[in-house]
Amino acid sequence: MTKRAFLFFLMIMLLSITGCIKDTYNMSMLSKQTHLSPDMAISAVKGSFSLKDIVKPNDTILFDQNKLLLLVFTKNSVIDLKLSDFVKGIVIQETAVIPPGKIDLNLGDITSHINGNFKILNPSIKFSYTNSFPDSVKLDFNFVGKGKNESANLNLAPFLIEKPNLPSQQEISSSFIIDKTNSNLPQLLSLPPEIVNYSGTATVSFSAKNNQAEYATAPFRLIGSLDIEIPMELTMTNLQLSDTVDNFLKEDANSNNPIKPEDFQSLQFIITAENGFPVGASLKMSLLDSSTGLIRDTVNSGAILKPAPVDNNGKVTGTTNSTTTIEFTKDFFGSVSKADKIIFWLTLNTTGNGSQSVKIYSDYTFDFSAALVVKPDIKLN
Repeated sequence: MTKRAFLFFLMIMLLSITGCIKDTYNMSMLSKQTHLSPDMAISAVKGSFSLKDIVKPNDTILFDQNKLLLLVFTKNSVIDLKLSDFVKGIVIQETAVIPPGKIDLNLGDITSHINGNFKILNPSIKFSYTNSFPDSVKLDFNFVGKGKNESANLNLAPFLIEKPNLPSQQEISSSFIIDKTNSNLPQLLSLPPEIVNYSGTATVSFSAKNNQAEYATAPFRLIGSLDIEIPMELTMTNLQLSDTVDNFLKEDANSNNPIKPEDFQSLQFIITAENGFPVGASLKMSLLDSSTGLIRDTVNSGAILKPAPVDNNGKVTGTTNSTTTIEFTKDFFGSVSKADKIIFWLTLNTTGNGSQSVKIYSDYTFDFSAALVVKPDIKLN
């Protein structure tokens, strides 16, 4: 039995036990009546959850000390240069090449399904390094993010790193922060990128007191890694997520299931929500005939959630209540057999339709209830 058949069967069983039949019928006339179409309603489901209930911290997803949601990506050994990398023949060069590499954010499956305006506002990259070169070293990095249809350059200016204080200090460990104050990092990460390619050079300014003969036998080394931190401070304007799946409503050709989609005059889901997240959502569902590319029918629910209000810092200050009815008509059910795919579109907007930034915290909550109203076409003959 398919998912759909099981759902319909379970629904009828529940209705027969707990349902409310709104229409009445003269039982003595049943022998003359071939169809019944009563409205039947049940309370289907209700629930409550917070972000921390569904998002568990791991190596990539964290909550900071203020409960703000963070995404963290680490790339080790972005740079690992020894003195030999500066040597060409018998001459020590001032510049060495940082081998090209890439950072895979594992967002390919997401970026292929989204469209719209999405902005990450305050990301940062921490470049952590250990350096034993006694002279000044300047790094010139080139980062390019590759999104679904476009790319963005980090546009980071070359920068000097700290050097050890010889002879008491043989090496030094420190870090350099890359953020919106010195680069285009927000624009790069707002693509969003599937991968970030990087390359660059390191230039040493040799001092007169450190001659090449001394350098030739020295074990100097520079190693570094990257930690990309993305706080969930953002805006979304008509950010659309879409996915196409097999038509699970369609009955198999050899199925003997007596309950068919066309046996329903209508079916309504009534969703009542108390939303404590600063994100609103609307939903659309279409029946697709992939052989012809035709959309056979569409159910457009409009806004099923309204975003919660926020203060000037982007933090939620309360909840927003909404009630939405999603209706599946007889025409929709009549088109189920003509489609082999279903397309889902979920459109997201942050509070103010993206006009102000919002922050996502672990203690945000969401309460909802859903009721089902069914009008079947019951055949008695």
